[in-house]
Formats: sequence, C-alpha cells, structure tokens
Amino acid sequence: MSSSSFAFIPRKVAKKSATSLKVNAISEDSPRPSSSQPPKGKQPAQEPESDPTRLSAEECVILVSLAFSEYALWSDVDLRKKLTPVEFSSRVIALPNAPLSSSLAVTRDPTHSNPPQPWFNRTGAASNTQSAGGGYEVRLKSWDPNSSNLSSKSEWDKRTIYVENVPIHYRSVAALVQFVLALLPSKESLSSSPARVQHVFLPPHHRDKPGDVPIFKGFSLITFSDEADPKHFVEAWPWQPREDSPSKSSANNDETTSDAVKYGFRTTSKSNWEALRAEYLVYRQQLVQEINDHQDASALTRVHQKEPSSHEGQTSSSAKPSKQPKEDEDVSTTNNSAITFDSPYPYGCLVFVKNIHPETNKTTLKTLFGKALSQSDAAVNGGIDYVDFNKGMDTCYLRLSTPDCAHYLASYYNDHQTVEANGLDDTGTPHSPDSSQKPISIEIVPGTREEVYWQKVPEKIRRSAVEKAVQLQGGAGGAPPTKTPLEDSRPKKRRKR
Repeated sequence: MSSSSFAFIPRKVAKKSATSLKVNAISEDSPRPSSSQPPKGKQPAQEPESDPTRLSAEECVILVSLAFSEYALWSDVDLRKKLTPVEFSSRVIALPNAPLSSSLAVTRDPTHSNPPQPWFNRTGAASNTQSAGGGYEVRLKSWDPNSSNLSSKSEWDKRTIYVENVPIHYRSVAALVQFVLALLPSKESLSSSPARVQHVFLPPHHRDKPGDVPIFKGFSLITFSDEADPKHFVEAWPWQPREDSPSKSSANNDETTSDAVKYGFRTTSKSNWEALRAEYLVYRQQLVQEINDHQDASALTRVHQKEPSSHEGQTSSSAKPSKQPKEDEDVSTTNNSAITFDSPYPYGCLVFVKNIHPETNKTTLKTLFGKALSQSDAAVNGGIDYVDFNKGMDTCYLRLSTPDCAHYLASYYNDHQTVEANGLDDTGTPHSPDSSQKPISIEIVPGTREEVYWQKVPEKIRRSAVEKAVQLQGGAGGAPPTKTPLEDSRPKKRRKR
C-alpha cells in the first residue's frame, strides 16, 4: 500500500473522536456536583440555625413604633419643620387632583430641589402638576392627629419615669418595652400596644464620648403616652419598696412580676430622679475636692520643710529623737545620700507634676519646664533628661539631671502659680483666682516611691543617669566604673548595610 492510503480516516471514527473531544472539554469546564447534595430517600429536615442578633417580629414592631411615636416627632426639629397641619395646608397649598391626607402633609424641602416626579393617587390617575403633593406617607395606623397636642417639655416630663434594677434578660430597648407593657394594667384595645411607650432613653456614662452608643446597664428613662401609666408604676413599684405596694399582691403577670420582685425593680418620677442626680453630683464633687486638697497639702509639706533654728537644734540634740514616719525617713535618706558611681539610681532627681493640660505633649512640657530652669544657676549644671508623660493625663514625671534642678523646679512652681492655657502653651499662663483650673504643682518623689519608679527603668538608662549626675556635681562620686578585660575582648558586632 502506498503512503497516501494511510491518510484516509473513516467517517465514523472521525465523528467519534470529535464528539469525544467535545464531551471531554465540556466535562472539564462544567462544575462537578458537590457532595453536599442530599442523597435520595427520606432524610430528617435540618432546622435553620437561630441567629441571636436577629430581632423577632414583635421586637421590630416595638422599634418601629418608637421611631414613629409622637415623642420622636416632637423631639426631631428638622422633621417638625417639614410637617404642617392639615388645616394650614388646605389654605396655603392648592391640591386640585390629589385628595388631602387625613393626618399631615409633607411640604417640599427647598434644600432638595429635585425635578417633580409623577405619582398616582388612590383613583389611579397620574398627576404631573407642581402644585400636587407627591410621595408616600408613613405613619402608625393607631395614630390620631387630633390627640397630638403635646408640645412642651414639661408635659412630656410628667409622663416620664426612671426605672432601675431591670431584670438581666430584659436589658435591651425592645425587651424593656415588652417588660414594661407586661407590668402595665390592661386597657381596652391597648393591653399590649407598643404605642403606650413613646420613648426609651439610656443615660450615658460620664466617660462616654459624643456619638457613642450608650450601653443598657439596667436603668433608663421611659416616656409614656398616657399620664396614668407612669403614675401606676410609681405607686406599684415605688423607689422605697413597701410591703403593701400593689406589686406584692398583684395577681396578673405572675412570671414578669416575680422577676421584677427578684431583681428589686423600682421606679420614680423624672423630677425626683433629677433631684437625686443633682445631689449625687454635688456629693461626688465634694469627695474629689477633699482628695485633691489632701494631696496638695501633703505635697506642700514635703517640699517646704522648715529648717530648725539654732535654739531648736540645741534642744533637739539634748532631747531623745522621736520616731518619725517612714516617709520622712525616706525623704531625709534621699536628701542626705550622695550620688556616686555605685548608686543604683540618681537620688532626688525625680519629680511628679500635677494639673497639666491633658492635651499637651512631651515637647511642650520639656520647653515649658526648661524655661523655668533657664532662669536659675542650676540649669548650667543640668536640665531635663526625660519627660515621662502619657497622652490624655494631667500628670507626668520629670527626670532631672541633678537634685539641685529638682529642688529649684519644685520651689519655682510653688512660688509662681502657673497654668497651661491650652495643650500647646509652652510658656505658661499666670493663674487667676477666678479660674477653675488648678495651678501646676511639682512634688519631689521620696525614697520608696522613687526606688519603685527607677526599678522599671532599664539598667542602661539608670547607669547613664547616675554617671551624668556625678559628672555635673563635680565628679565627687569616686572613680567611674572601668571595663573588665572580658568586656574589652568581646568582639564588636558588625554593622549591617
């Protein structure tokens, strides 16, 4: 046979090869069936996993009711400006093709000048006229426009109470409303209506920043739509529990009432809560003031130690020395100890500064205190080595080169009443008697506190501070430490490029 005979390919074989190639290509590109598909046959149905953060239908109804309540409309100034009463709208705005709403008509906001869009009224007719009102109106179904006459803060305050010791399983806004509605007496068609609760306010913590969402910690302010509901709570759950209170003998809501009694649930009016809160703030301010006065007095006692006169010195030498407090012994030990090269840390070179501006920084503080040291002779033999300051604090530590710098800086700021007007005030502002800001106070840290502080400083920095203090004081601390032969023979590390 010739070579040309081998070029012939049967038609059936060619079709099979093309088909097989096509099928293989499709099978490679097509996704494989996953093994997670349920097998054939009857299998038990898997229940969907419950999401703890998902709200129930009842909780959604409560939150929507609070968002569309009359209190929410009254408290939102921007929303009130966009709403006008029906009688006023019928006299001012002509609506020839659209029936006037039975509650409120939303006026066009001039700040949002969008082109008019066609809308459809109830009859199905479209309207493109600019005088016709458009859009949808969303409101509560049970809302009565004729009863919306609460327009002053005092009227809402009469309907507001403060609740405390809420059971732990009701500590969310929606759950709290459910708990309150369960404790309320039933009314006609309002036994469980969320509209009876108009607003829930969670008092923020005094350290919370503006814009932070407050955390519910078992107490809140609740505003009701009817004035009889807060009166019921104040009588049934008084601030000072009584044995004859209605909550003790209530036959309804057994489970909810038992939870409230178990956790010590109690209520009071908003006016009484404001009075108690003002009394607490005054008491807290008095405690803070007493603590600050005690600390200031102790700091002045440590800095301004009276020197005994010659007569007192003769009397004290003949008499037996009395037992002094341990802190005074530490101060005298620190003052009398000379700094040598063998000292564990530089004695008397650490000061504690109070009443600085919380928004200041290390550079500003070093410049501020450095200017005070530049006015003395002590600055020639030293200065500020380090400013130990954390952002947001009104106190700091200063590590000074010599004890003379520390004593001069403490006496200077005790004689010159100075404050930081702002965070970048590096010159200091004279303290005014009428100012509520306290002047800067500097205290020399005594022995035990000083030792504890320097133990947290690395050894290399401590040795450097000791050597610097000895050299600035005239080198009277003995010979500097010499390197051992082992340290000299130690190979130096090569510098990485």
